[in-house]
Order: sequence, then structure tokens, then C-alpha cells
Amino acid sequence: MSRPFVATEHIWTDGSQIIDAAQRAGLDALVPSCPGWAMRDLLFHVGRVWSFWAWVVSERVVDRDEIGRHTMPAGLDDDVLVDWVAAAHVAVHAALTSTPPGTEVWTWTGANRDVSWVRRRVAHETAVHRWDAENVVGDPYRIPIAVAADGIDEWLTWFLPRRADRPLRGSVHLHCTDLEGAASEGSDDVSRAVGEWTVTDAAAGGFEIERAHSKGDCAVRGPAHDLLLWVWGRNGGPVDVLGDQELAERLRS
Repeated sequence: MSRPFVATEHIWTDGSQIIDAAQRAGLDALVPSCPGWAMRDLLFHVGRVWSFWAWVVSERVVDRDEIGRHTMPAGLDDDVLVDWVAAAHVAVHAALTSTPPGTEVWTWTGANRDVSWVRRRVAHETAVHRWDAENVVGDPYRIPIAVAADGIDEWLTWFLPRRADRPLRGSVHLHCTDLEGAASEGSDDVSRAVGEWTVTDAAAGGFEIERAHSKGDCAVRGPAHDLLLWVWGRNGGPVDVLGDQELAERLRS
């Protein structure tokens, strides 16, 4: 079992590295893993994410009707953009470290959840975009095993269900080859990730996820880092797809 990770520590380190990579590359540099984006677009995107969740958590927002009160700047010059993103990074880290993890806030999941959910979400958003940014400067980030495996679990839990109108028509087994499967557990913002999942269509619609070793119509295997980038549509490293290739693509498309 890989050691647990602390989400807020990764938010701080990974966010700082995004800003550093953007400044090293220059804001005009293209981001191949985010088609159509230059570094300034990537910076603005992560700044929006950090600014929004900093506001939700610090203001203890629980009502969806309040979300419209949050405003974003527009037309920022490059120097101002970098400063604004850096400030948003400090703000989200401060909000997430100073707020008790059990505090309830609004989320886009359809229900309010505690701040530990936000810590997890921001940590994974930041980790993947650190890889995007550092890939531009030729120094791609290797997402730690525990972080990457938990990111796969988060993707399956919260993002895959948003595609419930597109059935798999089969079963897909995902396997992190560098992390043995184990029951998921967590405390506050400390997470231990499972290493294997099997996804099938649920009888009532949506998907069922079994966090255990089993066989599927298709298997996608690789190190946790590579498998996380694969589910997010990046080509950060090789994964082995065994069996029905089209079924694998349906899972992540």
C-alpha cells in the first residue's frame, strides 16, 4: 500500500509549480495536452478554479442561489494575470487548511458536501494541470502513486456518472500496476486509494463500480500516473489495453 497523501500539501506544491512553469515557458507557449490553449489560458483556468473554491469555502456557501455572487475578472494583462493566479493559489490553500474538513459547503455534485471533498477535488485538478504545465517546459511531472490512484477513484466516482446517458455495453477493469488493490479509506484530507476498479452498466442506469480485482470485457493496465492521465484524455504514458479497445474508449470518451 502506498503511503497516504495530504491534499493541501499537494495543492500548495503543485500550484506553485504550475505558476513557475508558466513563467519559464512564457504565456504564449502552447499546451499540447489542452488543445487550443496557451499557457495564459491554463493559468486563467486554474486561477478560476482556485478563486471559486476559495470563495465557496471561506464564505461557507451552502445555497446554490448564492453561486451567482461570485465574479471573475476579465481581460487581464499578462503581468496582472500571473499576480491574480498567485493570489488565488494562496487564497484557496489558506481556505482549505484553515477550515475544518467536516464543514459543509455547496458542490456541483447535486448535494452539499464537506470541505474534505473540496480538498480532494482541488488537489486532483491541480496535479493534472501541473503535468500539463511542466510538460510544456520538457520536465513533465510524475504524479505520485497514491495521488494518481485516488484521482482515478475520484474520476470514476464523480465525473463518470455525468455520462450516464452513454452506456458502456460491457465491463472495463482498470488496474494500477504499481499499487496493490485495497479497501479505500480516508481521514480528513488524508486519502488512501484503491488500485483496481471494474466498471459496468447499472440495471437502473448509470454505472456500478466494484473496487476489487475481477475480470472484465476489457482491461486497462498501467502505473497509476499513466492510468490517471489516460482517463483524463492525456497521453502522458503508455497503458496496456487488453480486450475490447472500443469499450475502453467508450469509458473515457
